[in-house]
Amino acid sequence: MAPTEAGHAIPTGERRSFGRWSRRTLVLRAALALALLATVALAFLAARNEGVQSAPLVPSGSTGMLVLDLSASVYEGAFGQTIQELADADEKVGVVAFSDAAYTLVPPGTPGRELLPLLRYFEPTSTSGELPRNPWERFRAGTRISEGLKVAREVLLERGADDGSIVLVSDLEILPDEIFALADVAALLRGDGIELRIVPLFPTPEKQERIDAILGSAKILRESSDASPVRAPEATSIASAAPWLFVAVAALLVGLLAVNEGLLARLEVGR
Repeated sequence: MAPTEAGHAIPTGERRSFGRWSRRTLVLRAALALALLATVALAFLAARNEGVQSAPLVPSGSTGMLVLDLSASVYEGAFGQTIQELADADEKVGVVAFSDAAYTLVPPGTPGRELLPLLRYFEPTSTSGELPRNPWERFRAGTRISEGLKVAREVLLERGADDGSIVLVSDLEILPDEIFALADVAALLRGDGIELRIVPLFPTPEKQERIDAILGSAKILRESSDASPVRAPEATSIASAAPWLFVAVAALLVGLLAVNEGLLARLEVGR
């Protein structure tokens, strides 16, 4: 019997002839029900795992090193935003500090949250508005970016990292005799497949142009404005503009619902 619009049934003596279609409908209904349940579960997992933070400063899947310019020409308070970004995202990094020389401050693979204690040295105090005394005051002198990059490279190679990356935070102040040393280190980094990213601390246009000429393949993570945020290049790409996995699963769910309504709608008999 087939239901009518009023909810009544139409008498029929051909019930057996509907057996094939009844079994087909039952199989389709069961298959679509399972597919819908699986898709809802997948959508839940995709929504739960979707991160809300911006694209990471350290390229995903790489072993990162943060290289801090502690030379006398740098205002240390400018380091705070970069360190806070790494800590908030809990990105795993090592830290190298440099001036005329360089040394490893934190080993690679350290969770970003472990960098938070460093912030107390790079944030003005609430009372005086000045930066507190820090352990590097006697260390601070000239700027040898090549030394910082060289030590970071050596640490990555010692660790056996095939996917190393370096985030350099500096005002890009370099002397003429540093140009060739920096160019040599940059060539070694490219040869080792180590990606270099730079957070410039408001250099003059001339300094920026000089660094661009030496490190042309490096990616810049900050604009020249004081108020500009520190963010990865991927943060402005379409890939990070939306949770695409969740969008795809949601579209699949809508498609399955449409198929369910199209194939398994209740049979209606006109008057």
